[in-house]
Amino acid sequence: MDELRGKVVLVTGASRGMGLAITRTLGSAGARLIVVSRHLQDLRRAAARVPGVEMTFPADVTRPRDVARLFVAVRRRFRGLDVLVNNAGVFTYKPFPRTTEADWRRNIETNLTSLFLMTRAALPLLARRHGHLVNILSISSREAFANCSAYTASKFGALGLTRVLREELRPLGVRVTAILPGSTNTRLKDAFDFPVRGSDLIQPEDVAAVVLGALTRPPRTMVEEIILMPSRGKL
Repeated sequence: MDELRGKVVLVTGASRGMGLAITRTLGSAGARLIVVSRHLQDLRRAAARVPGVEMTFPADVTRPRDVARLFVAVRRRFRGLDVLVNNAGVFTYKPFPRTTEADWRRNIETNLTSLFLMTRAALPLLARRHGHLVNILSISSREAFANCSAYTASKFGALGLTRVLREELRPLGVRVTAILPGSTNTRLKDAFDFPVRGSDLIQPEDVAAVVLGALTRPPRTMVEEIILMPSRGKL
């Protein structure tokens, strides 16, 4: 699969879970990887195990200054960007009356504001190469589940933003894809207050394979949205 060979790909939340699986899959397909995470030690360990990593950058993508520093470095090193994968995310599982303002802000800033900041900074580089924006969202972007008010609000907003970006960036030749996984076997599942068997869930590698498929479609086509659910159904 040569469609990604030599392409510059930036992945946020790249040090663990879905982000790590995505970087490993895209690196194995020949991508030149920029991996970004707040967790420096995890990021270093991931970079040592993933093929194709050319830049590691510790950053909090909810902070405009961190995002600005990141893209100064990307422009200097690569001059352009072929793919941005917005994957960084958090999850709060609480009844609405127990959801704090801090919970609310954390979910909105990480799951929604970071998409705005990262995409705004990346757009000139993506447009230059007729690139591809991939946002890793959630089935909670279109369905409501109890005890996830802050998370669901952030993900509904993220899907709305993604759909607007798809229409605005289409004339620039930038493709925009939303991936909406159901419950996935990552650390986020630990927030549930009921037992969950990891084997019943989507695996991070399943999401990574979907991302790879979307990125390697012919340029005349665009995968707009993909819903990926466990075969056993919703939890």
